[in-house]
Amino acid sequence: MLSSKTLEWVGHAIDALPEHLEITRLKGSNSSPVFSIQNPKTQIFVLRVLNNQKWLNEEPDLVRHEVAALDEAQKTGLLAPKVIAYSEDNVATDFPMVLSTFLNGNVELHPTDFQKWLEELATQLTKLHQHSAPNFPWQYQSWTDKDLLQPPDWSTDSKMWERAIELASQPAPEYFPVFIHRDYHPTNVLWSGNVISGIVDWINACQGPAGVDVAHCRNNLALMFDVKTADQFLEMYIQASPEFEYDVYWDIDSILNMCLPAPEFYKPWQEFGMDIIAPEILQHRTENYLGSLMQRI
Repeated sequence: MLSSKTLEWVGHAIDALPEHLEITRLKGSNSSPVFSIQNPKTQIFVLRVLNNQKWLNEEPDLVRHEVAALDEAQKTGLLAPKVIAYSEDNVATDFPMVLSTFLNGNVELHPTDFQKWLEELATQLTKLHQHSAPNFPWQYQSWTDKDLLQPPDWSTDSKMWERAIELASQPAPEYFPVFIHRDYHPTNVLWSGNVISGIVDWINACQGPAGVDVAHCRNNLALMFDVKTADQFLEMYIQASPEFEYDVYWDIDSILNMCLPAPEFYKPWQEFGMDIIAPEILQHRTENYLGSLMQRI
């Protein structure tokens, strides 16, 4: 699972003998493996191993990025892990990695009070966006390759997709930059009862438009549940942050990124208890959601 070299490094960082460490791979670690590390004092830490070479080739500063993001979140009292140690190369460890504190809580996809769950999800995001992070060096960039966009072959309304692609190809609207998580969605949020106890996976955090985080979460909610849930989340966010200026552009950019060439069932949804959603249902939900966005224009 983890080599002796890596365990030596971890043991040194938390003052424990490698053979005394309990290692468990955590659920939901999709883009890179994440492990819980427990020492004999029953303290728990989290180790992210950056072994995705394609990702590292595209972003060789991933470790520094995550460390800076966690430090930035700590400055503002956000519910984020604290950095313990990190390695940027494979000299001390097999791969670049970040060791951080463990946050108590569980991912909750079947809340007993769904409206309360949704409201907390929206309100916590507004708290994150209250921080502008003026000196944070990583800046927002769209994940959508607009040169490769075309209506999907499964679409029942190709003209709607053509219009969406046309709109997304226009210059982005002006915005006031804030600190954004960039991958805020239900499986990156931890709960203790009906209260959020932590936010994880900060490796993509940057300074950018609040609408990007709102759109990314809305897109996830639309695929997981329905358009109504995505719209309720937006309404709750605006209620908690009335100065927010909604622009449908960010939603369209997000759906083109997440759902082309086809929307996919996100494996961590199943790991955290959600039934598999058939491809045709995901496609139907995607077109319903895009249709609702086009009506907003």
